[in-house]
Amino acid sequence: MNNYEWLDDEAFCATFVRGLSPHEALARLGIDVLDGDDEEGEFEEGLICARPAEGGTILSEWNGFAGTLPEVLQRLSAGTVAASVFVNVNLVAYFDHYADGRNILSFDPLFGGDEDGIPEDFLADRTKLELPGNKSGGGLAAALLLAERITEVRPNASSDAVAAHGVLEY
Repeated sequence: MNNYEWLDDEAFCATFVRGLSPHEALARLGIDVLDGDDEEGEFEEGLICARPAEGGTILSEWNGFAGTLPEVLQRLSAGTVAASVFVNVNLVAYFDHYADGRNILSFDPLFGGDEDGIPEDFLADRTKLELPGNKSGGGLAAALLLAERITEVRPNASSDAVAAHGVLEY
Protein backbone atom coordinates (compact mmCIF):
# COMPACT_ATOMS: atom_id res chain seq x y z
CA MET A 1 0.00 0.00 0.00
CA ASN A 2 2.85 2.34 -0.94
CA ASN A 3 0.63 5.19 -2.16
CA TYR A 4 -1.43 5.06 1.03
CA GLU A 5 1.03 5.68 3.89
CA TRP A 6 -1.56 8.01 5.45
CA LEU A 7 -3.96 5.08 5.98
CA ASP A 8 -3.71 3.10 9.19
CA ASP A 9 -2.51 -0.44 8.45
CA GLU A 10 -4.95 -2.09 10.86
CA ALA A 11 -8.23 -0.16 10.69
CA PHE A 12 -9.33 2.31 8.02
CA CYS A 13 -11.98 3.31 5.56
CA ALA A 14 -10.97 4.92 2.26
CA THR A 15 -13.72 6.24 0.00
CA PHE A 16 -12.91 7.33 -3.56
CA VAL A 17 -15.24 9.85 -5.25
CA ARG A 18 -14.85 10.82 -8.90
CA GLY A 19 -15.04 14.46 -9.96
CA LEU A 20 -15.60 16.11 -6.56
CA SER A 21 -13.20 18.37 -4.66
CA PRO A 22 -12.53 17.61 -1.00
CA HIS A 23 -14.86 20.43 0.06
CA GLU A 24 -17.62 19.28 -2.31
CA ALA A 25 -17.43 15.70 -1.05
CA LEU A 26 -17.76 16.74 2.59
CA ALA A 27 -20.54 19.21 1.75
CA ARG A 28 -22.57 16.39 0.17
CA LEU A 29 -22.51 14.72 3.58
CA GLY A 30 -23.74 17.85 5.34
CA ILE A 31 -20.49 18.14 7.30
CA ASP A 32 -19.22 21.45 8.64
CA VAL A 33 -15.92 21.66 6.79
CA LEU A 34 -12.68 22.53 8.56
CA ASP A 35 -9.68 23.35 6.38
CA GLY A 36 -6.34 21.56 6.61
CA ASP A 37 -5.05 19.82 9.73
CA ASP A 38 -6.37 22.37 12.24
CA GLU A 39 -8.20 20.80 15.17
CA GLU A 40 -7.82 17.27 13.74
CA GLY A 41 -6.47 15.79 16.97
CA GLU A 42 -9.49 16.96 18.96
CA PHE A 43 -11.87 14.28 17.65
CA GLU A 44 -12.03 10.69 18.83
CA GLU A 45 -14.54 9.33 16.32
CA GLY A 46 -16.38 10.34 13.19
CA LEU A 47 -13.48 12.34 11.74
CA ILE A 48 -13.36 12.21 7.95
CA CYS A 49 -10.30 13.63 6.20
CA ALA A 50 -10.73 14.73 2.59
CA ARG A 51 -7.64 14.43 0.42
CA PRO A 52 -7.23 15.78 -3.11
CA ALA A 53 -6.42 13.12 -5.69
CA GLU A 54 -6.07 12.78 -9.43
CA GLY A 55 -9.64 12.63 -10.76
CA GLY A 56 -11.44 13.51 -7.53
CA THR A 57 -11.18 13.04 -3.77
CA ILE A 58 -10.27 10.30 -1.32
CA LEU A 59 -12.02 10.43 2.04
CA SER A 60 -10.06 8.67 4.77
CA GLU A 61 -11.08 7.58 8.23
CA TRP A 62 -8.92 6.08 10.92
CA ASN A 63 -10.86 3.24 12.50
CA GLY A 64 -14.08 4.61 11.01
CA PHE A 65 -16.79 3.14 8.83
CA ALA A 66 -18.85 6.02 7.40
CA GLY A 67 -17.75 5.06 3.89
CA THR A 68 -19.56 1.73 4.25
CA LEU A 69 -22.94 3.28 5.03
CA PRO A 70 -25.45 3.15 2.15
CA GLU A 71 -26.76 6.66 2.90
CA VAL A 72 -23.20 8.06 2.69
CA LEU A 73 -22.34 6.24 -0.54
CA GLN A 74 -25.69 7.19 -2.11
CA ARG A 75 -25.05 10.90 -1.47
CA LEU A 76 -21.42 10.79 -2.56
CA SER A 77 -22.15 8.89 -5.78
CA ALA A 78 -25.11 11.02 -6.96
CA GLY A 79 -24.26 11.90 -10.57
CA THR A 80 -20.87 10.18 -10.32
CA VAL A 81 -19.23 7.04 -8.89
CA ALA A 82 -17.76 6.13 -5.51
CA ALA A 83 -15.94 3.10 -4.12
CA SER A 84 -15.07 2.32 -0.54
CA VAL A 85 -12.50 -0.01 1.07
CA PHE A 86 -12.91 -0.77 4.78
CA VAL A 87 -11.12 -2.98 7.30
CA ASN A 88 -11.20 -3.09 11.09
CA VAL A 89 -8.86 -4.62 13.67
CA ASN A 90 -10.87 -7.87 13.62
CA LEU A 91 -10.24 -8.23 9.85
CA VAL A 92 -13.85 -7.50 8.99
CA ALA A 93 -13.59 -5.92 5.56
CA TYR A 94 -15.88 -4.53 2.86
CA PHE A 95 -15.58 -3.25 -0.67
CA ASP A 96 -18.53 -1.21 -1.93
CA HIS A 97 -19.07 0.42 -5.32
CA TYR A 98 -21.93 2.86 -5.97
CA ALA A 99 -22.86 4.71 -9.16
CA ASP A 100 -25.43 7.49 -9.28
CA GLY A 101 -26.79 6.55 -5.85
CA ARG A 102 -27.13 2.80 -6.54
CA ASN A 103 -25.13 -0.10 -5.16
CA ILE A 104 -23.33 -1.84 -8.02
CA LEU A 105 -20.94 -4.20 -6.26
CA SER A 106 -20.18 -5.29 -2.68
CA PHE A 107 -17.87 -8.04 -1.46
CA ASP A 108 -15.34 -8.95 1.22
CA PRO A 109 -11.84 -8.06 -0.11
CA LEU A 110 -10.06 -10.38 2.35
CA PHE A 111 -11.99 -13.63 2.14
CA GLY A 112 -13.57 -15.28 -0.89
CA GLY A 113 -17.24 -15.87 -1.09
CA ASP A 114 -20.08 -16.45 -3.46
CA GLU A 115 -19.39 -14.84 -6.83
CA ASP A 116 -22.84 -15.51 -8.31
CA GLY A 117 -24.47 -12.36 -9.59
CA ILE A 118 -21.24 -10.37 -9.96
CA PRO A 119 -20.99 -8.95 -13.51
CA GLU A 120 -18.30 -10.56 -15.68
CA ASP A 121 -16.29 -7.33 -16.11
CA PHE A 122 -15.90 -7.05 -12.33
CA LEU A 123 -14.95 -10.72 -12.05
CA ALA A 124 -12.24 -10.15 -14.66
CA ASP A 125 -10.89 -7.15 -12.72
CA ARG A 126 -11.02 -9.10 -9.46
CA THR A 127 -9.08 -12.01 -10.98
CA LYS A 128 -6.50 -9.71 -12.58
CA LEU A 129 -5.94 -7.88 -9.29
CA GLU A 130 -5.91 -11.18 -7.33
CA LEU A 131 -8.90 -10.32 -5.17
CA PRO A 132 -10.63 -13.15 -3.33
CA GLY A 133 -12.72 -15.65 -5.07
CA ASN A 134 -12.32 -19.15 -6.37
CA LYS A 135 -9.09 -18.34 -8.24
CA SER A 136 -7.25 -15.76 -6.15
CA GLY A 137 -5.63 -14.78 -2.87
CA GLY A 138 -7.06 -11.40 -1.89
CA GLY A 139 -5.77 -8.31 -0.17
CA LEU A 140 -6.50 -4.73 0.73
CA ALA A 141 -3.89 -3.38 -1.69
CA ALA A 142 -5.75 -5.04 -4.56
CA ALA A 143 -9.07 -3.66 -3.28
CA LEU A 144 -7.59 -0.14 -3.27
CA LEU A 145 -6.41 -0.66 -6.85
CA LEU A 146 -9.90 -1.82 -7.85
CA ALA A 147 -11.38 1.33 -6.25
CA GLU A 148 -8.90 3.41 -8.27
CA ARG A 149 -9.80 1.57 -11.47
CA ILE A 150 -13.57 1.86 -10.97
CA THR A 151 -13.60 5.53 -9.94
CA GLU A 152 -10.60 6.76 -11.96
CA VAL A 153 -9.42 8.47 -8.75
CA ARG A 154 -5.79 7.93 -7.86
CA PRO A 155 -3.64 9.30 -5.05
CA ASN A 156 -0.96 11.76 -6.09
CA ALA A 157 1.64 13.87 -4.28
CA SER A 158 -1.04 16.21 -2.90
CA SER A 159 -2.98 13.27 -1.37
CA ASP A 160 -0.52 13.17 1.54
CA ALA A 161 -2.03 16.40 2.87
CA VAL A 162 -5.56 16.77 4.22
CA ALA A 163 -7.33 19.55 2.30
CA ALA A 164 -10.39 19.58 4.54
CA HIS A 165 -11.96 17.50 7.26
CA GLY A 166 -15.06 17.31 9.36
CA VAL A 167 -16.99 15.09 11.71
CA LEU A 168 -19.88 12.91 10.62
CA GLU A 169 -22.04 11.73 13.47
CA TYR A 170 -23.44 8.31 12.79
